[in-house]
Amino acid sequence: MISIGRRLGVGLLLIMLLSVMLIGQGSVWLYDRAQRIYLTSLLEGEADSLLAAMVPGREGLYLDANKVDPDYQRVYSGRYFIVQGRERWRSRSLWDQRLPVSQPGHTQTTELVPGPQGQQLLLWSQSYSSHGEQLIITVALDYQPLLASFQRARWWLWGLGTTVILLALLSQQWLLQRALRPLRQAQAELAEWRTGQRVQLSEAVPLELQPLVSEINHLGRQLERVLTRARSSAGDLSHALKTPLAVLESRLGHIGEGLAVEQLQPLRDQLEIIHAQLERSLQRARLAPEQQRAERFQAPADMQALVAAVQSLYGHIQISVRGDGQAQWPFDREDMQELLGNLIDNACKWASSTVVVSWTLAQGQLQLQVMDDGPGIAPQAREQVLTRGARLDRQMPGHGLGLGIVTDLVAAYEGHLQLADSNLGGLLVTVNLPLRS
Repeated sequence: MISIGRRLGVGLLLIMLLSVMLIGQGSVWLYDRAQRIYLTSLLEGEADSLLAAMVPGREGLYLDANKVDPDYQRVYSGRYFIVQGRERWRSRSLWDQRLPVSQPGHTQTTELVPGPQGQQLLLWSQSYSSHGEQLIITVALDYQPLLASFQRARWWLWGLGTTVILLALLSQQWLLQRALRPLRQAQAELAEWRTGQRVQLSEAVPLELQPLVSEINHLGRQLERVLTRARSSAGDLSHALKTPLAVLESRLGHIGEGLAVEQLQPLRDQLEIIHAQLERSLQRARLAPEQQRAERFQAPADMQALVAAVQSLYGHIQISVRGDGQAQWPFDREDMQELLGNLIDNACKWASSTVVVSWTLAQGQLQLQVMDDGPGIAPQAREQVLTRGARLDRQMPGHGLGLGIVTDLVAAYEGHLQLADSNLGGLLVTVNLPLRS
């Protein structure tokens, strides 16, 4: 999509180009028109002077050369005339060139005609009657110097117009960037808000943006209240049901003494499913992407404490950690502890002796890998273990929630989880989480 700045720049460029073209061409045309009108009046005066130079003689009118301007005597001087009557008189400046002459009885207005040596002549021709004799007087003036001046003026106007356009575009972009700076600041603050670094936008913005920022802050506070109530309600419900479930489990232990195993086991399985669902609801009620005030995960310290806690439960397992990237992850500390804790705990349950945890933070994402040297999971069963409460081996302790919680967290962060065979012979769990900048 085209940015606002580019659209405004293109629009201003078109308007300025049209304006410069109209003003430049119009100014030259108007000046050319004014010059032609002025010079035409001069040519009319020249024609009248030539008419006055026609004096009567014994054989009719003749031209008195003493009354003619000396410029008409210089060859190709740029000033020319022809008087057509009983005889034909022409200026010496024409040399062997000709000028178009009107027919008797016709008046020819000013026009440009080709002249000697590439000149452009502004020509005026008029019919007169003097001493009973019809005369046609044609005078011409070289207009080429003015045409050259107009052309230079046109280039100057185009050059100045282009400079004005460039300055206008630069000024517009500078003003636009300055005007949009509060919006960019609001965008950066929204990104910080999303990652938990702030809880509201700064309202120190221009007057036009204050209603928008106020509404966003109001909406953020309202959403936070709604989410807090929803998490509290889900947590309260789950905690309220845990006590009755504990009582049922206790009573079932007493009642089950008189029941056969095949009668008792279905009841215990159903209670275990309910317990797993409650635990899962508690975990989903507190996912960090919905929380704005969150502490970031510090990889060296938090990872070391987490590994030490899991290591104390599985003393026979060697857990090694390899990391590459910045120390602070842009994710909630509790969520990362929950995610890593479940992955490492699940790997230690099945590992024979070794668990390797590696992570990289680069190219806009966090990649976590946890591998073990256990029996692994068959490819056809890998999708099953990611479903709610699924357990491939009922002999292992737990409710089958580990990978389910991991799946929920990965989905909440819009990430991707993949199960594969590890280089150690067991299972390799890969989690990719996009960074929230």
